[in-house]
Amino acid sequence: MTNDVIIQYICTKLIDQINMIKKIPVFLVALISVSVLFSQEVEMYLIPENVETLISNSENIYTEPVLQDDIVDFPGITETKDRFNEGDVDDGDIADTEDFFTMFDLDAEFGWSKTSKYLNLPVAYFYNNFELSLSIPFYLQKQVYYSHGYVSATGMGDLLLSGSWKYRTPMIFDRVIGSVSFPTGNENKNVDGYLCPLGTGSYDLILSNQFQLNKPNYTVNTILTYRFSGKSDRKIIISYPDFSGIEQITYNLTQGHTFALNSSYNRYITNYLSVFGGFSLMRNTSGKISKEQTFSWNTDILRTEDSNPFQEFFIADVKLAVAATVFGTDIVFVLSQPVYTWRLNDGIEDTRKL
Repeated sequence: MTNDVIIQYICTKLIDQINMIKKIPVFLVALISVSVLFSQEVEMYLIPENVETLISNSENIYTEPVLQDDIVDFPGITETKDRFNEGDVDDGDIADTEDFFTMFDLDAEFGWSKTSKYLNLPVAYFYNNFELSLSIPFYLQKQVYYSHGYVSATGMGDLLLSGSWKYRTPMIFDRVIGSVSFPTGNENKNVDGYLCPLGTGSYDLILSNQFQLNKPNYTVNTILTYRFSGKSDRKIIISYPDFSGIEQITYNLTQGHTFALNSSYNRYITNYLSVFGGFSLMRNTSGKISKEQTFSWNTDILRTEDSNPFQEFFIADVKLAVAATVFGTDIVFVLSQPVYTWRLNDGIEDTRKL
C-alpha cells in the first residue's frame, strides 16, 4: 500500500446495517447488505478526484434517460395516427378510445448518445384516456468524464413509474404526465477507482406536458418537462496510512431542479416518411450540498451547510430528424447539434459535440 490517500466509499444503508448487526460475521454483513441494496456494490476504493467532481458534472445530469427521452422525442407517422385516428372523436370532445375495455402495450426504445447507450422496454396499461406505465433502462454503456478521459459501466438504471391523462380532438393532442423516479440504479458504481453512477440515488418527481397540433401535411410538437430532484446521502471514509488516521465525510445533496423544452415542426414527405426540424433547451438550477467531517484523532466536527455544488447550466441544441414507418413501426433518426452551452462550473467537463 502506498502513502496515497485512499477513499473508501460506503453507502448510508450499509452503515446503518452494521450498527444493528455488529455481532454477525463480516461475510454475513456483506451478504445481507448486497441483497438489501438490489445487489449494488457497497464498498469501494476510490481515487480522490471522484466525489465532488462528479457532483458538479453537468454532463452526468443532462444525459440521464428520463431527460433525454423528452428532448429527443419526435412522434413518428404511426404514433401520430394512433393519437388522432383512434375511435370516433368529435371536434372539441375528449377522446374516448377504450370505453369498455383495457389494454396493455409494450414498446422498445434504444437511446444512443455520446455518453450513454441504453435499452428501455416501457410497459403501459391503458384505460380510456388514462395511462399507467413502468420503465427501467438498462445501460449497455454509461460514461462519465474525468481529467484522464472517460470511464464506463453497464447495468440497470433508475425505475420510472408514470401516470398520464390525454385530451384529443381531430387537430389537437395533449397529454399531462406525472412520474416518480425510484433510485434502483447503482449510484455508487465503481470502475477502477472512479465513480460511474447508473442512477441519481434520490426519489425524483417529473411533471411534463406533450402537445401536438395536427394538420394534413404537417404537425407541430412541443414537450415541456420539469424535474423536482430529491435528496441523496453519501458517506466517505478517508484513510491516512502514515498515522492510521481516519476521516469521515458525510454529504447531503439536493441535485438542482431541471426544466426542459423540446419543440419541432414535422413535414410529411410520403405516407411512410417525414422530416423534422426543431430545437431543445435545458436549464438546471444549482441545488445545494451540506457536508460534515469528523476525525479519529480529535473531536472536531466541521460542517458546511447548503453550499453550492455548481450544477447550474443552460444548454440549447438545434435538431434534425427523419422518421420512417416500416410495417407499422416508427424508426426515428435524430441529429442534435449543440449551439449554446453555459455552465456555472468551469471544472472537468467534456466539450458538447454533434
